Amino acid sequence: MAAGPPSEILLSELTNQLSVKILERPLNEAEAEEYLSLAKSYIEKLGKLKAVQKLIQTFILSSDFAYRQEFGAGTPDEHDRRMLSPRDASYAIAYALTDQSPDAELAQAAASGKLNSREDYNREVLRILKKRDHHYLIDTILADKNYSDNTTNTPIRKLRFFREFFGYPTASTIFKDEKRFGLDRLADATCRLINETDRTVEHILEKDQNVFEELLTTEKFYVYHDGDNDRMQAASDRIKRIYEHFKDLDWKNFKKEDLLEHKDFLKEVKMRSVDPDKMDARNRQGDTLKLFKISMETIVARLGKGQKEAAPFDLYRGYGYDFMPAYNVANFYNIDLNHWDYQTVQPAKVANRKGLLTSPAWLIAYAKNTETDPVHRGKWVREKLLAGTIPDVPISVDAVIPENHDKILRDRLASATETEYCWKCHEAMNPLGYTFESYDDFGRFRVEESLEYPDKLIRKKSDNFTLLSDTRDVYKTLPVNSKGYLKGTGDESLDGEVKDAIDLSERLAKSRRVRQSIIRHAFRYFMGRNEFLSDSKTLIDAENAYVENGGSFDAVIVSLLTSESFIYRKPVETQTHE
Repeated sequence: MAAGPPSEILLSELTNQLSVKILERPLNEAEAEEYLSLAKSYIEKLGKLKAVQKLIQTFILSSDFAYRQEFGAGTPDEHDRRMLSPRDASYAIAYALTDQSPDAELAQAAASGKLNSREDYNREVLRILKKRDHHYLIDTILADKNYSDNTTNTPIRKLRFFREFFGYPTASTIFKDEKRFGLDRLADATCRLINETDRTVEHILEKDQNVFEELLTTEKFYVYHDGDNDRMQAASDRIKRIYEHFKDLDWKNFKKEDLLEHKDFLKEVKMRSVDPDKMDARNRQGDTLKLFKISMETIVARLGKGQKEAAPFDLYRGYGYDFMPAYNVANFYNIDLNHWDYQTVQPAKVANRKGLLTSPAWLIAYAKNTETDPVHRGKWVREKLLAGTIPDVPISVDAVIPENHDKILRDRLASATETEYCWKCHEAMNPLGYTFESYDDFGRFRVEESLEYPDKLIRKKSDNFTLLSDTRDVYKTLPVNSKGYLKGTGDESLDGEVKDAIDLSERLAKSRRVRQSIIRHAFRYFMGRNEFLSDSKTLIDAENAYVENGGSFDAVIVSLLTSESFIYRKPVETQTHE
């Protein structure tokens, strides 16, 4: 206080430091004068400490803090367009590809005059796409706790585009009954499905060849796997050691003293929840001895019938949603735990699956609580892949599927939607959605549809859960009809009757219209706006880049972010007042 008010030099340094910290840029001459004047007035009225606080608030409330401005700079071309200023370009590139401000290299390029041409943009976009460190990764995506970056090298917004495009993460929002599933901890298992679908997408993106076709037709998925093949093999080998150690012993009738005879071995292999130094420790499943026997049941279930490998059921302790019994995950894929020869090297082929549209995560995301949803599944294919449009449901329509305990869902839906008035819209959806009826609302493959009504009950099962139990009640069934019809690919050789979802996926993957539709959605995502007619050349160039580079999605991104649609801006129009 005795020193008196701060000097103008000190205040100027303060305002400029705050600008660099908060706005991530130094002040220009006019701004420096304005903020200096504000700082003086704040100190005079509020005192030094509150003046600094008020000055910080002023910066945070400025439009530059809340919004990114992308104005053209330099000499206009013949169309009166100007390239982005280097600084604005650095932010546009950074936020198109990541969730971060420009990294040091990109900021330096902008500051040193090396972000002024299409070649400069191309260099920086390629560098960021190829960069492999955690600067571009976060532990969660939009607070989805089912995502971990410990195995991925993919820049986060590239994965997020396909998450949002396919929509499979919404599977976690669909309520499902554990009793109908037949096993416990269903919500956690669903989150694990989403996690492993992420890994499948990342695997395809990492190879970066025929990306769209692979996403629609891959037969290889991750099933109870963390993406590290060496680690999973080591985990399987450890469980095989446990099996070999105890298999010829009467472990089912072990007492505490019997288990303690194997204390050194148990400490070495670190069997889940089995700590020989804490024999009286308990959790909701029982004490240490009981937990040992439960674990042995899971091990014998895998290896006791001649399987070569074992799913590492106890590998994921402490990894949140990763801590999930293997039998839950396997159940979604119709894998019988009694006959599961676990694949330690993944992704691996799974029966009756082809592409993300047959993955359990996608099928659950586009299902209802207790039944499938052919309408919305078909609507998604029509709009996202075939570039069609479906009008909203008229306000006068009561969109309810009639109850009929003697018919499958498809037949009940047909009676409500295949009237002349409704079919005008449903013709574009139902025939596509019907092809997915070979999977139930949990995404499990089926050839029979269970009629889950009290009067169709054959046998009620126990609610008592055991490792290999199936607690689902047994109902009468009817054959599934998964035949459909494809129209609108723009290719007569692909249009026509479709056998099932696998047949549909194979045809969609061959369609140029599907490829163009995905690229159009990529344009919207990475540009942050819808396309105009004037963007047609950009879209054509992006498709050519994909084809000419062997189906590279990176090539699409580079093409978009070095296009005229991205690097040029119209000048801001100013109004004059008389």
